[in-house]
Amino acid sequence: MNSSFKELCKVFEKLENIAGRLDMTSLMGEFLKQCNIYDIQVISYLVQGRVAPKFVDSEFNYSEKSLTNLLNQYFEDKEEDIDISSIRQETGDIGDAIYQVSEKLVKRRKSRTIQEIYEILWEIVNTSGSGSVERKGNLILNFLTSTSDIEAKYFVRIVCGQLRLGLHSKTMMDVFSYTVTGDKELSDKFSRVYGASADIGFVASKLDQFKKEKVIEELEDINVTPGFPVLSRLVERVGSFEEVKERLGDKFLVQGKFDGLRLQIHKYTQDSISSRKVIWRDYLRSKEQGLNLFASDSSDGVQVKLYTRNLEDVTDMFPEIVEDAKEIDIDSFILDSEVLGWDYSKDTFLSYQTTMQRKRKYEVGKVSEKIPVKAMLFDLLYINGEDITQKDTVERINLLEKEFKGIDNSLRVADTLRISSVSKLKEVFDKYVEQGLEGLIVKQFEGGYEAGKRNFEWIKLKKSMDRGLIDTVDMVVVGYYYGSGRRAELGIGALLGAVYNEKENRYDAICKVGTGISDDLFKQILQELKGIEVLKKTKDVAVTDTLEPDVWVKPKFVITVDADEVTRDISKDKEGVGNGLSLRFPRLIEWDREKALEEITTVEELTTIFEAKRS
Repeated sequence: MNSSFKELCKVFEKLENIAGRLDMTSLMGEFLKQCNIYDIQVISYLVQGRVAPKFVDSEFNYSEKSLTNLLNQYFEDKEEDIDISSIRQETGDIGDAIYQVSEKLVKRRKSRTIQEIYEILWEIVNTSGSGSVERKGNLILNFLTSTSDIEAKYFVRIVCGQLRLGLHSKTMMDVFSYTVTGDKELSDKFSRVYGASADIGFVASKLDQFKKEKVIEELEDINVTPGFPVLSRLVERVGSFEEVKERLGDKFLVQGKFDGLRLQIHKYTQDSISSRKVIWRDYLRSKEQGLNLFASDSSDGVQVKLYTRNLEDVTDMFPEIVEDAKEIDIDSFILDSEVLGWDYSKDTFLSYQTTMQRKRKYEVGKVSEKIPVKAMLFDLLYINGEDITQKDTVERINLLEKEFKGIDNSLRVADTLRISSVSKLKEVFDKYVEQGLEGLIVKQFEGGYEAGKRNFEWIKLKKSMDRGLIDTVDMVVVGYYYGSGRRAELGIGALLGAVYNEKENRYDAICKVGTGISDDLFKQILQELKGIEVLKKTKDVAVTDTLEPDVWVKPKFVITVDADEVTRDISKDKEGVGNGLSLRFPRLIEWDREKALEEITTVEELTTIFEAKRS
């Protein structure tokens, strides 16, 4: 039986008023139990505000401004004195604004299933070319004039990218487990499959019949497949060289820490992925739209895809890497790498800022000539039809060095040293820092590639460790302050930064960030924040009274921050916000960092940094 979109919207409404992760998990889990397997897959995408995984080019490309213009014109034609822009400003949310005027829009009510909504959303995605904004608007207006207020509210939130339910991918793994066992027993198994495929709908497809033994069997049968990105393995921090030996033992692998763009390189044939059943495949259109995962532009069927750690398909941005990967005499592989802007005359890397200029969709040819790149290969996850993520790290690197030996064009195997003493580790660290690298990545010999996981099998040592802060901190902006003096004239004087509290499934605001930002950058930031302002803080944000900002914004933009040290004052933190932690003299290093919200620094990680330096 197909579930109705209206019933799903009622669940969304309840979720908005629930803060506890366990309560959210049980509510969504109970609803999924009533749905068929197709609808469950669709819902898994919709709660993320999408119709497909991140690596599929399936953006709606329809802004709040386009929607308000559309409806203002509609009401003007009807001679109705309604200004959607003003109502949006008053409510602080586009969904709430549409909810208020819904009765003025409706011509007829029509009940739609979740599958029908999915098809309408894909029709919006696939509307492109000249006049596409107008045609998308007609599709949206046809829906809004034939639906209920609650359906209109959540539909426009999805289309405008404003659906924030707090059901991150990690929480959804708990939801999937709940539907089968009533608790988190299978969460790790679901997380492993999600890490190996990065497609939440595909993971959801394994819930068929909700029978524990069958689900476990299905999950254990899923492995890494080229063409479908793998979640990046993450690293932990330590406060000293000696702690590396304590954590990893008498011998360890050492690689340079490059400051570039994390890039996963997939090579495969079309036939090798055609058997994977995914519901979004039927909606893919032409290669020109970028939806070409299952298509090949080569006569032999060979395909190369490039993905960032944020699961974005950037294949078209690095044509030299694509061509050089095709030339390698290996049928299929998945490589983990860091791509760097490269000065070939000096055989050395360029700055991170220069490298990021290559990450663009237009005029790629001109930019690639001006800024060539080189991908430093540091891990191998799959080769010639075999998933090798379960092999020990040293085995994978040995295989990488053997199979890709001698390659040195836009691809190069990164040096990996085998080290057994702290003194040698310090020596290598100093050498790499002098060469301009950020530091080192130190890896345990044993252990597989645990996709999306962070533990002390992989450790980073950064040149900042000799100061009060052993690593930079990635935060999400949840508000801003007007500032004073000259900055008051700009309309913005500082940002409110938050880290992720995994236990409470929320963002804990811990400090103001106002240093390291030029006037020009402040102007850019203000323009980008204007579109996500809200009247009150969202339910997934916690803050102490002393840090409350002048303007709240929806958590969207990730920033990288440096500071003198991590401080802690439990006496000022009665509600447990951020574990009482803060940053002393924080300064912005990068605005709009290439990271998903789930990947920002957590309260637990910040606590580790604090305790590591204190010890």
